[in-house]
Amino acid sequence: MKKITYEKLHKKHLVRRPLVFGILGSLILLSLYFLIVTLANSFQHSVEEFIRIWYWILLLVVGFGVQVGLYAYTKGFVKVRNIVGATGSVAATGGVSTASMVACCAHHAADVLPIIGLSAAAIFLNKYQVLFIVVGVLSNLIGMGWMLIIIQKHTLYRENVGYLRKLMQFDMKKSFYYVLSFSVLIFLIALYFVGG
Repeated sequence: MKKITYEKLHKKHLVRRPLVFGILGSLILLSLYFLIVTLANSFQHSVEEFIRIWYWILLLVVGFGVQVGLYAYTKGFVKVRNIVGATGSVAATGGVSTASMVACCAHHAADVLPIIGLSAAAIFLNKYQVLFIVVGVLSNLIGMGWMLIIIQKHTLYRENVGYLRKLMQFDMKKSFYYVLSFSVLIFLIALYFVGG
């Protein structure tokens, strides 16, 4: 029987798997975007819409991929180190990622609603499309911040090497509150401009 070393486990669960899951998460979200818009309208419309708001979509896709990667990392670290007590916190981070994905895609409901006879709802969602996208981007930032708090709280990083060790020199809780405050401010500004 082949013995698996800590370094092999570390590389598999804390480097490769989070990277692969993060890229897959991004690709799935991008594919979902194209699928929804194509089914509601056409592939040409989905490409035109992507070109029109590519920077927002890329922010959503990359942010979601980073969240998925961080989630896979935290799950992998708990598995490699067999840490007790962190599993509940790690499960909560999955809920944050799911909520941000829902916020990311909510504005695409406007593409489907007229088909099922809900034109008024579609008009509302189209009017607030940018606001929904901003909420998706901000929820990605909040989700990443929350996961970094969990990583720091449970010391889910190697203290002697790596980029994460350097990032963990900052107070993640304080950084999270800055991100949260910034997110609320940006949301209020976006709400003002969309509503006005």
